Formats: sequence, structure tokens, C-alpha cells
Amino acid sequence: MKSIDDNIKNRDIKGLLKHPRLKMLDEFYRRINAERKADDMKELPVRAIAVKISHLSVQDMAYLLKKCSQSSNFSRCFFGSLKIPKPSSEQIKPKDDTK
Repeated sequence: MKSIDDNIKNRDIKGLLKHPRLKMLDEFYRRINAERKADDMKELPVRAIAVKISHLSVQDMAYLLKKCSQSSNFSRCFFGSLKIPKPSSEQIKPKDDTK
């Protein structure tokens, strides 16, 4: 019987990444952390990135990956694209309390 340590060291990561969503999540993780490492910043865990893109469909993730890959700054494009814009003062209608 192999030890847990041997099993962890010899596991096949590529076999785990069969689902397209996991493949894209791994790509986001590697690209974002490569930039962060180059800037001497702390790495983000996969979980943090997964939470950020949990609401996206696989097609939306593919579009975001393509868009970020074409950008000069992958991380900025990634986090900027996922940011929800604040409504302007013109879009906010005041409540009418005259009732």
C-alpha cells in the first residue's frame, strides 16, 4: 500500500482537468498568479478565482479568457471585466414619498 505522500506526488493533474470549466479555471489561475508573482505579490488561491467566476457560464468564461489573453495586462482585464459598474446619479431615481 502506497503512502498518502506518494499518491499526492504521483497523481495526474491533467486527468483531473477533464471538464472545460476546470481547464479554464486552471488557465485563469496560472495566468493571474504568473503576473502577481512577477510583481512580488502574494498568490491568489484557486478558490478565490473560482468564487469570482462562479456566476459565469462556460461560454462566458471562454469569452473572458479570450478577451483577457488579448489584453496587455491579464489580471487587470480579468478583474475589471468582472467589476459591476456603479449606477450614475442620473440612473438613480429618487423615491416619491408623497403617498
